[in-house]
Amino acid sequence: MKYCHSCRYEFKDEVDECPDCGVELSTEPPAPDKYKEVEWVELYQVNGTMYAEMIKEVLDNAEIPNYLSFDFMSSAYLLRGANLVGTSGKLFVPKDFKDEALDVIEPMINEEGGDTAES
Repeated sequence: MKYCHSCRYEFKDEVDECPDCGVELSTEPPAPDKYKEVEWVELYQVNGTMYAEMIKEVLDNAEIPNYLSFDFMSSAYLLRGANLVGTSGKLFVPKDFKDEALDVIEPMINEEGGDTAES
């Protein structure tokens, strides 16, 4: 097997260059990634799952790591809507991205009226 040290894919021995990255392949596998411990912090709580998903999409487009956690009603019963009573979502980002994420979503949250997390 040959390996691309850029995208970390494996290829047959006949392939000399990664078709995705254009990098010359190696017979040595790449070293394992060192995973950094990430501290996730609550960025924002929004009423209505649709608004939470819209803000999440803005963060995704800005390439800011994030995840969305829905309350029990939304998760257990798969309820989705703009503002169903009792539904809300919380957005979380790595602590190192919190200020950048708040800058990105500030125009949306000033209009929507949710709660930013204090820390």
